[in-house]
Parts: sequence; C-alpha cells; structure tokens
Amino acid sequence: MVDIDPSQMENLRLQNGLHRWRRIGAAVGFCLIQAACGTPQVTGITAPDDPQTRELISQTIELVASRYIDPISRDQILVNTLDGLSEIDPDIRVGITPDDLVLHYDNRTIQTITLPQAAYDPVSPEGTLVWSEITLRGLGAYRAYSPLLRNSPTLDVQSALVSGAIRNLDRYSRYEGPKQAASARNRRDGYIGIGVRLIGGAGYPVVKLVHPESPAANAGLHPGDQIMTVDGQDMYGKASTFAAALLHGEEGSSVVIEVNTAGSDAVTPMEIMRKRVIDRTVFAEFRDNILIARVTSFNSATATVLGDNILKAQLYKDGLKGVILDLRGNRGGLLQQGVAVADLFLENGPIGNTFSRVTAARHIFKADSRDLTNGVPLVVLIDGRTASSAELVAAALQDRNRAVLVGSTSFGKGSVQAINDLPNHGTLTFTWSRMTAPSGYTFDRIGIFPAICTQSDDGKNAVHPVSDALSQRDQIAALMVKWRNLDYQDEKSRRELRNVCPANANGDVFDVEVALQLLKNSPDYKHLAFIGQQEIADTFETH
Repeated sequence: MVDIDPSQMENLRLQNGLHRWRRIGAAVGFCLIQAACGTPQVTGITAPDDPQTRELISQTIELVASRYIDPISRDQILVNTLDGLSEIDPDIRVGITPDDLVLHYDNRTIQTITLPQAAYDPVSPEGTLVWSEITLRGLGAYRAYSPLLRNSPTLDVQSALVSGAIRNLDRYSRYEGPKQAASARNRRDGYIGIGVRLIGGAGYPVVKLVHPESPAANAGLHPGDQIMTVDGQDMYGKASTFAAALLHGEEGSSVVIEVNTAGSDAVTPMEIMRKRVIDRTVFAEFRDNILIARVTSFNSATATVLGDNILKAQLYKDGLKGVILDLRGNRGGLLQQGVAVADLFLENGPIGNTFSRVTAARHIFKADSRDLTNGVPLVVLIDGRTASSAELVAAALQDRNRAVLVGSTSFGKGSVQAINDLPNHGTLTFTWSRMTAPSGYTFDRIGIFPAICTQSDDGKNAVHPVSDALSQRDQIAALMVKWRNLDYQDEKSRRELRNVCPANANGDVFDVEVALQLLKNSPDYKHLAFIGQQEIADTFETH
C-alpha cells in the first residue's frame, strides 16, 4: 500500500481553523444545533462532552468531505459515522431523509434530528461545527439507549465512529488506533531507541533481532541475549512491550542495561546511547560486478541506503557493470521515497505525476540531472505483489527506456493515500489521488507489464525467457501500446491484458538468473529496453 504524508501542512491549517471555532465553546455549538434542529432533545439523553472526541469527529468529517478523491457529501459522512457504532451494538441503525437524520435502535425510532439548511456554508468553520455537533448529539442519543455503547472504552467508540466514516470509501482507506498508528510511524520514520526487538515469556525478555548498525549492534548485543535490567529495573516476568518502552527515549540520551549473553552465565552491564533507528528495507549483494538490490518497501531511509550501495559497488575492481533492482513483494510505502529511488537511475525528465480533485494532492515528479549509476544496464524484477509506489518506480524506468522489467504483471494499485494524524494519536488514511506513469497512463487496477514474462517457463532455463521475448518483440511492443492506452475502468479488457502474463507472487531465484543472463548480453538488453516506444517526451506541464 502507498502511504504518503504530504498533507501535514494542510492538516495544520484545518486544525488551526477548528481550534479557533472550538474556542467559541460548547454552548455556542449547541445553540447552532438548536437553530438547525426542529426536534427537541429527548429527556434523559446524555451527550458525551469529551473535547478529544469532539475534535476527532470535526476533523474526520472535514477531511473526508474536502480531501477524499471522489466527492462525498457531509450528510452522507454523518450517516456513515454514526452507523459505525453498529460495530459495537448491532441494534443501532441510522437513516436519513432529505430533511432529517433518523436514529433507530432495536427496530424503533428513538430520535429525529433536522438537518442544517442551506444557510450554513458546509465548508466554513461554522458549517463544520454544525455537522460535528449533530454527530455528537446522535452519539449521545445512542448512549442513552445502548448499554454496550455506554460501557465501551472511549478509544473503541472513537474507532467505530472514524471507521464508519470511511467504511464505504475504498479498500485502501483505513483508520488506525494510537498503538497501530505508532507502529506504522516507526516503520516509516523510525523510532528513538537502541535497535532491538524483544520477545517475552516466563523469564527475562530475550533479544529476537538486532538492527544492523544500530546502537545495540555497536554495543555487541546479539539475538538470544537476555535483558536482565533496564536502568535498574528488574525485567524478570515483564512483557516485551514494557521492556521495549523503557529502551525508547530521547535521542542522544543513554540507557543502562544488564545483559545475560546467550550461552554464558555472566551478566554484563552496558550503557548505550539512543538514536533514531530505521528498519532496513534494502538488502544488497554484489555478484560479477552486478549489484543485486532487493527493496522490500519504501521508508524514510530507502533511497539514501540504496544510493550508498550503488556508490559502494562502483568502488569494486572493474566497477559496476549492471544493476538488478528487485521489487518483488514490495507493497509500496512513502511515495516520495519511490520517486527518489527512480531518480537514482534517471537523468532529467518525468518520473510520473498524480491527479486529483484536491489541489494539494496534485504533483509532478521529475528527475534531476544525474543518473547515479552512469547509465549501466538495469533490470527491474516485479511480481503480483509489487504495488503502489513500487509500481511507479517500475513504470517510470520502463517508460523512460531505462530498464527491462522481468517477472509477472504487478498488483495494480495506482492510488495514493494521505496519512492524517488525529487528536487521539491515531491516523486516518484515505485515497486522495491516482498516479500516472511518464507516458500518461494510470496503472491502477491494471498494473505494470514486464517485457520478459517468467511465469510460463517450465524448463527453468534462464536463456529461454530472454530468447522468447526477443522473438516476440513486435507482439510485446503492440501489447504495451494497448496497455498504455487502456481505460483502467474497462473490466473486460483489463482482465484480458493481465492474463497475458498473470500476476504471481514469485520470490524464486529464477528471475534473478534471467536478469543476470540478460545483463551479460548487452545487445539483447538494448533490444528489450527500447521495446514499444521511443523516449518519452517531457510533456508534463509545470506549475
């Protein structure tokens, strides 16, 4: 999945606007409701007066209404949000008429709330406040009738509301609570700690993984070591999450641990300085002057680490003769990092763009003036699990005649998700744009087509797929023309094209052998790298 965080500045603008109007106070908010709602509030109904939930609802409604890729009305978001409470209590059901919000519980109507009139500008802070106050009023009504809802933790209620708001959007839109959101942030941006993963049990927490080049690795920690104490606290019987939390802290601060080294009875004290630790996403090897780089996802360090590996490979005797960029199984990640990876191999010109009804979601991506590899032959491996920003990388390098793609048709996720931080420290992620390749086509739902399809080769001889592709060069070129001109919403044509080289999850070494075979034969590589079309003209408009 792609996930980008390009919306933080816009989020800040939105939040500042909402903060200004929240200072008006809850009393004014309910005055707006009374002006808009003709039905008096039922005696005994309690509305939760939780500032965080109020802010969460306001922000969710406004974000989805103003920034989701397809227009959706605020009244429909209101219905979806309250209907999300049915995940907690199935007796909750929400209806709507042109004029009223109708609240049902246990097959009976419990309240009718008149919807705002046209006098309220829905995109103004006042309009946002009206919609959020109606949602809170509906929540209060259901709390009065539903014991399940009254007894649910606040975070569960918030999750039901936000998940309801995006329930009918698309498969990539999602809500993550505070814990899940923190884990996702760590994967994208890293965390401050010493760089270990722990497993717990009946005794002391045990080191499961030590991140390469982390403070823990530099201090000599290894998998299997037991963590006895952290800053003097005995870790016996403590959960791994408890110990991990103590190991986290401010960057540059130190933590003192006592370690029982695996296979030894000795207890060794260590003082380790914390720093930012980012998960490894690039796994490289150098074979016959060819760099084979497997990129598992795109986090904030991916392009830098891959660039370092390219520069390192150029220092070997006889230099760098070719690169195999393995994107199989890469589900995407930060879009900006995908663009930066493609930029490592390109000189000037387009990488891709995004289009949307939302101005902030429209981007034009271009390469700088330097190809870090100096133009050495490049093969990109893709499969049915290559998705999102990884597909943009493959499409850009294929369209620009910079690489030969080997493997199977990719997943086909050409949409971009914006990640929005919420007041409860969770995140709301939804689709706000779609990507296009340099030639102008969107690969959403169609994917990327490889010049060399390895899925039909039963003999497992690396020579065969290359020779087959060369003999079918004209047919492949014609197929790529159809691919680039397909309407991604044309289901029949989409299925037919994808079935030419069916998407397959393939981690087999055979694809690597095919890539090596191709790179060893320069004429074959050039014939397939320039298949289908000439260099894409830089026709993207600049703004």
